Amino acid sequence: MAITPLDIRKMSFARKMRGIDPEEVERFLELVAEELAARLADLARLSQENQNLRLRLDEATRRRQELQESLLHAQKLSKDITDNARREAQLVLREAQVAADDMINQAIERANKIDGKISELRTARRDLQLKFKNSLDLFSRILEADVDDERSMAMIHTLPRRHSSDAG
Repeated sequence: MAITPLDIRKMSFARKMRGIDPEEVERFLELVAEELAARLADLARLSQENQNLRLRLDEATRRRQELQESLLHAQKLSKDITDNARREAQLVLREAQVAADDMINQAIERANKIDGKISELRTARRDLQLKFKNSLDLFSRILEADVDDERSMAMIHTLPRRHSSDAG
């Protein structure tokens, strides 16, 4: 049976000639003592549990704060890494653009040189064709002159010769 403070206040003891019944008082005190002991034990257990819960709460609060700080640090680190990566990417892109521009300029220069060489070769071919034509014309004239000379010589050789008997 649980005793409340109201029960203690309302408790009345039977009167005997000499006063209160000592056995009844002892039983009641024993009951109060047991209830008080149980309450004190509960109080001690609850106090210990409360202390353990406070420690766990403090630990959880500390961990939460550490996690928040870690998260903020990770976010800052992530932002720094992202910013650095972005800057590096822009630098690499700029370098690639410069390299591409250099390659394009070199290709244009080579194409211009090749075009120049092609023009030189065309001019040289025309010159060679002209020289070859002139050489052919010259050889043709020489050949015609030789043919004419041979005809002339052939006529000289084919003229009738005077015989020595005719000479006299």
